[in-house]
Amino acid sequence: MRKILLYSIFLFFFACNTDSEIITGEVVSVADGDTFTMKTMTGERIKVRLYGIDAPERGQDFSNKSRQLLNDLCYGKIVDVHSQGYDQYDRLLGFVYIDGLNVNEEMVRQGLAWYYNHFVDDHRLDSLEQVAREKKLNIWSRKNPTNPYEYRKKQRKQKET
Repeated sequence: MRKILLYSIFLFFFACNTDSEIITGEVVSVADGDTFTMKTMTGERIKVRLYGIDAPERGQDFSNKSRQLLNDLCYGKIVDVHSQGYDQYDRLLGFVYIDGLNVNEEMVRQGLAWYYNHFVDDHRLDSLEQVAREKKLNIWSRKNPTNPYEYRKKQRKQKET
C-alpha cells in the first residue's frame, strides 16, 4: 500500500511539474517578437510565448524589427522549448534554444525586448537589459520607451472609454 501511495505521489508531481519538460519542433510562423507557432515532431501545432521577455507590440517603435529578429533566429528551424507552463491564452511559456543559443536572452541582449519583471525574477535577463540600455540598443535608443505591458494597459483603457 505504501508503494502505491508513493508511486501515486510521484505521478502527481510529475504530471504537475511542467518546468522540466522540453518540447522540440520546427518554427512554422512568427507572430511578433515574443510569440511563434511551432510544429512538433508528432505534427501538433503549439503557440509558444517566450518566457520572461516582452517585445514591442504592433504600433510601437521597433515592433517590426523585433519580430524580424525572432523570425531570423527561429523561422524554419528546429527549436527546443524548455516549458515553464502555460499562460492565460493557452500559449506554452518557455525558454527557447536553437543550437545552444538562448533566444529569450538574445532578444533582450539585442535591445528588442524588455525583461518581463512583472511575472519573472531572472537576474540574467535583468543584467542583459541593463547592458542593452547602457549601449542604447534599439528600443533603448529612444528617450523614454514605453514597455509593452504599459502600452497594452493604455490601449485597454482607451477601448473602455
